[in-house]
Amino acid sequence: MVQKIWGSFIARVLFVLFFAIFSTSSLLSAEMSEKADQEDILVIGTGKIVDGNVANARRIAISMALVKGVEKYLARRLGKQGMVNNFRKLIQEIIPRAREAIANFQILAEEQIDKDYKILVGLKVNEKMMEEELRSVGLILREGPPIKILFLVSQVEQQKEKFFYWWGDPASDSPLTPAEIALYRMFEEYGFSPLRRLLNVPEGDYSPEMKMLDLSDEDAIKWGMLFSADVVIHGRCEIIEEKEVSINLKILDVKKNTIIAQDSQMEMIDEAMGSMEKILQTMETTINKVVVRLSPIIIKAMEAPETTTNQIEIAIKGIRNFKQFKQFKEFMEKGIWGVKSVKQTKVKDNSIYVLVEFIGDESRFIETLGSHQNLPFQVEVTRAAEGGIIVTVME
Repeated sequence: MVQKIWGSFIARVLFVLFFAIFSTSSLLSAEMSEKADQEDILVIGTGKIVDGNVANARRIAISMALVKGVEKYLARRLGKQGMVNNFRKLIQEIIPRAREAIANFQILAEEQIDKDYKILVGLKVNEKMMEEELRSVGLILREGPPIKILFLVSQVEQQKEKFFYWWGDPASDSPLTPAEIALYRMFEEYGFSPLRRLLNVPEGDYSPEMKMLDLSDEDAIKWGMLFSADVVIHGRCEIIEEKEVSINLKILDVKKNTIIAQDSQMEMIDEAMGSMEKILQTMETTINKVVVRLSPIIIKAMEAPETTTNQIEIAIKGIRNFKQFKQFKEFMEKGIWGVKSVKQTKVKDNSIYVLVEFIGDESRFIETLGSHQNLPFQVEVTRAAEGGIIVTVME
């Protein structure tokens, strides 16, 4: 028994001493390693040598590599559909200012091949600056939990007198229509969280008005409340005589019981394609145009300004070394919107304690921290019995 207590005491002392020594002696090596880690995008730039001017070709190659690096980052950040949906904004507003968003770069290799000068560049994009740029043109969802959307959009084929709308018989588990599938996929591309009605249809008695094809705003919001949605999108997607596709949508804020926006779009069906193929492709194009316009409007409407400054103590468990602690500290400072400062307060019981000052709601901060996509490593976030939270490193 005495040996166990003594062994536990020694382990705690060694942890405190190790962290204190490591945090001072390894700061320089950690920073050097971090600089190496930052060069996570590799690209090759090419410049033509004209009239023997190698220096100018080299400058062109570097410039091309930096732009390509930003394009590569954007493709990874936004995905294929995000790039397609916002191509005009990207080439007109984001990429021309690409160099401003580069935190640092390093020339790793260079070679002249005939009249071409090629350079291999490793670079790091300033993610905070890029997020601000993307947010300014409506391409990035707000910080915090994703907005939950419930779709109440019918698909109508007037010529065949066919009407598809799941809420007419919510217990029937009717399959998703092509219009619903397109809406799900495109809103997910923008970072929203479409609710899966097939997985969780609330049980209960629904009024006859809630089962009507053309829902009133009041009844649509009732459905949103049943599903705990933030936003309800209701309306119809109509195929008109297999010649055109029309979509009309209304966006409702469930909590505020207000209309956020209304939008519509109509596209002619290309007769050169096969019957079903041309209808589905035109439907996707039509819905895509509406989603591109509506997404930033929904985001802006759901962003309530927060001005209250709060503090919370975080006990970080499982940290292996100072570099790992520094990564997590910098992630909170730069990666979570509203964080003003992160200050280390003490090392106790194999845990490192920090005091975080942030703007906004504590519950929202905790949820954002636990579900953030850019965490440097996997963690588990729990509330401490005595107040504050515990972050346990899972690796």
